Amino acid sequence: MKKIAKNSFLFLLISIPIYLFGCWFLARLLIQSYNEPVIYQNYFPKEKVQNWNLITQDNQKISAWFIKKDTSKVIVLLAGKGGNRLSMMEKAKFYLDKNYSVVMPDLRGTGNSKADFVTIGYNERFDLLACIDTLQKLHYTKIGAQGHSLGAATIAYSFKDFSDYSFVVLESCYDNIDHAFKHRMQRMHLPAWLMFPVKKFAEMRLGISSQELYPENYMAKINCPALFLCGDNEWQNPIAESKKLYDNCSSSKKYFHIFKGAAHQDFLNYSATEYKKMN
Repeated sequence: MKKIAKNSFLFLLISIPIYLFGCWFLARLLIQSYNEPVIYQNYFPKEKVQNWNLITQDNQKISAWFIKKDTSKVIVLLAGKGGNRLSMMEKAKFYLDKNYSVVMPDLRGTGNSKADFVTIGYNERFDLLACIDTLQKLHYTKIGAQGHSLGAATIAYSFKDFSDYSFVVLESCYDNIDHAFKHRMQRMHLPAWLMFPVKKFAEMRLGISSQELYPENYMAKINCPALFLCGDNEWQNPIAESKKLYDNCSSSKKYFHIFKGAAHQDFLNYSATEYKKMN
């Protein structure tokens, strides 16, 4: 019995640190940054593209492109996790064709906006607010915002500080961080009971309580026209979760559209004709 107890103790002594390290590593993986340099390569040959270098309220340096049209309408386009401004190229061209000015920022932790990690949209709201503040100083009054995944969550969190949008488009937005982590862990074939320590390690790294990371709780603040888009083949953000965001939205002008057969992807590239009818 003493030998069994000793072996059990040694097993726990070895396995617990390995288990905790694995949870710590997974938490860091889920919030890792994607700082790949973005260099302009004549993507918009007919337009004048300005480089913006902005400082956010929390002293983060943000890089963006601003493409000015002779109009009072402007749209801020926000990429999802792992993407940068280049992910929004086709949407930028779509809005330019509709005579919108366009802002294309690299959210913190992506492209040229350096950061050690991403915050799943929560502190990224300051990046969006820095863009909005700059636009207001340029006397823009009709400001729209469109985001995919993390970018959509960024818009949702921004309603904590700003609500005077002309419209918002939320594509494939997660409803809460618990579901976001759960789906990704399931995709990696990891057991659900790992989620609690992983979430706690992520909270420690982010300095943000997971209770703050619930876009669904910000839907009641939306009072402008809002369009919710999702695919029926998404594992990251199932239809039911996107529908919950739509149902919680307080706007009197809200719309919900499902792209049949689409996964967690760029819906404009997936079905341009269908997409353009929605916008």
